[in-house]
Amino acid sequence: MKTAALERFSDPSRRCAVERLRTSGDEAVAWDLPGIFDDPLLLRELPRAIGSWFAVEGPPVTRRRLLRACLETRGARLGALVDAPELWRRVREGELDRIACFSAKDFALARLLAKETGNTPVELIARGTQYFGEFAFELLAVIPYAYWLHRNGRLDFTVSTRDTRALYYFSANHEERSVPRRYVPITEYPVGVPGTWRYDRHAFPASLDGARWIPPPYREIYGPKRLAFAKETCVVCNKASDESYLRRGLNINAMSTELVLELVGSLRDRYQVVYVRPRRADIVNDHQGIRELGDIEAVARAYPDVLTIQDLHADHPELSFNELQLRLFAGCERFVSVLGGSSYLASYFGGTNVVYARRGWEVAGGVYERWFDRFSGARVLAASTPRDLIATVERELL
Repeated sequence: MKTAALERFSDPSRRCAVERLRTSGDEAVAWDLPGIFDDPLLLRELPRAIGSWFAVEGPPVTRRRLLRACLETRGARLGALVDAPELWRRVREGELDRIACFSAKDFALARLLAKETGNTPVELIARGTQYFGEFAFELLAVIPYAYWLHRNGRLDFTVSTRDTRALYYFSANHEERSVPRRYVPITEYPVGVPGTWRYDRHAFPASLDGARWIPPPYREIYGPKRLAFAKETCVVCNKASDESYLRRGLNINAMSTELVLELVGSLRDRYQVVYVRPRRADIVNDHQGIRELGDIEAVARAYPDVLTIQDLHADHPELSFNELQLRLFAGCERFVSVLGGSSYLASYFGGTNVVYARRGWEVAGGVYERWFDRFSGARVLAASTPRDLIATVERELL
């Protein structure tokens, strides 16, 4: 049996792992649909492709069906138009027995070719996930989908970057790869929504499709091993990464050192404050650079009683950074976070999460107010200015 894995994208997060398709005595090959940005010679192939369309055997309705499938193939429409006649010929002549793809969502050509073989397309995403994209998107779309597969007895594997095993604790076959994170769209996942003119949107819907989406119960799992202190815990999360998607080099959704000191100073009498701001060495970095602002040192100098995540990691070197965060967050019901990965992770643990969010698709879509509570039932409130943040914290946490 020969399987052709149709690939729409070059990013490894969105490709079939051909080795997962091979079984004893079977053959699997990858067939890359050329993209205009990945293959600069694609336009030169158009004359040949036009000729191959006239060579498609069968009545005119056959060509119309094939053409419609190409036009309805989102993300690789032009590549589908170029390669569809050859793929169709191979399927009709029995050279290909199965069609596989990462996801058949918005992939009409894969569905049509698979139907011609007498099967449905083999979807990698139907039995596992692989994702090397940004931490926030992984928490939004990938992990809840993987957990949904697990709960429904369909999860065979998960693949992600280093230090993710604790996040995928439910996966019996989790693989960590030493690769950097990068921006990877989540369009093919159940909660992803394609754009009108461009398949991969740079914004996301205001509503959340929860049909195949179940956030893992991290508090329940890590609660027995939670980090506890003499006083109630309040975790203050910050970041120092460039937000190049907003404007190159700017760090918009982050608290300044002065704001952090004011905020922590107001909380420390009532709570054991833990300041969580990852350094570059703490996490798997993505395409956005991390600056050192002196904030961690400033907190340590001004408030020796306040703990930093680096302090805790030094006390618990046996734990990875993410498992340490999960255990810390599991013992906390009061969070202050910033737009990005920390606002997602903190929202997995119930309680109250005050998010400093100035600009981004979460703000534009009002998602903190609309559906962020669905991660765990947490009460999530967004603040868009430093004064608004201080006022919200005083009202909700003090």
